[in-house]
Amino acid sequence: MTVAHEKIEIERIFEAPVALVWRAWSDPALRERWQNPSSSWTMVFDNYDLRAGGTEICHCGPGDEMIVHFTSHYPEVVPEKRIVFTTVTADNENVASVAATSVEFEETDGKTQMRFVESIAFIDGRENLADRTMGTKASIDKLAEVIEAETAKEPRHAG
Repeated sequence: MTVAHEKIEIERIFEAPVALVWRAWSDPALRERWQNPSSSWTMVFDNYDLRAGGTEICHCGPGDEMIVHFTSHYPEVVPEKRIVFTTVTADNENVASVAATSVEFEETDGKTQMRFVESIAFIDGRENLADRTMGTKASIDKLAEVIEAETAKEPRHAG
């Protein structure tokens, strides 16, 4: 068995208050719009449980063929501040990776900086850093689109 230890770090500034960015992470209807990085695969959540002590399970694959499974545990969730979670990614037979992830949010002048850091153990080459990074960046790009669309819906206040 070989294990490759890798890390993904992404910082992004959203032109939106932290409450809206948090809602994009915590509202299941909004998460469904951005969490799946692929337009050709389907992602299905068994449940959403973004809270301290929560567990989420989801599956994805081409069409209705669910071939990748994710189980995430949330030991720490501080609304509008941070999410800390672990995720086991597996196919139908083997674990492909185990990750520890933190997502931190900080608002300054109505903009929100999000810092995403994921440390991953890739097992026996069943998954790799390039693909994982591409998928993570694609999801965060879709997150930005959702936040932008939701910001456009909010009423503007005259100063």
